[in-house]
Amino acid sequence: MLHPRNVRVIEGFLSAVAKKWGIRIHERANVGNHLHLLIRARSRGEFQAFLRELSGGIAMRVTGSRKSLAILGGRFWDELAYTRAVSWGRDFTRVAAYIVTNLFEAAGLISARDKSRGLRARQIVSEAPG
Repeated sequence: MLHPRNVRVIEGFLSAVAKKWGIRIHERANVGNHLHLLIRARSRGEFQAFLRELSGGIAMRVTGSRKSLAILGGRFWDELAYTRAVSWGRDFTRVAAYIVTNLFEAAGLISARDKSRGLRARQIVSEAPG
């Protein structure tokens, strides 16, 4: 999912589906084999529809398959989507920082070891040369 073509396709599709279902995207990170999204939905139903359309659409666009052929190629996603409700304030800020840190890791700007030591995106930016 990190191939430049796929990144463009996923970003465009994500924006279009979010707009269609009235979803506000606060943070996003494509880390190669999964996405991290910090979003706000107006209702559970709109959130479920957004997630269903997004996951199926990404799988079809990245693999180039049609819905009728999806069964033949196996599964695109390894697991079901993991979701959790985030409250405003400290919880929201922590999740946003976690997503940005994962984006930095996917880009090779920090290592998994740095991440496990608790190095966060804010520290990376403040410690960057120049």
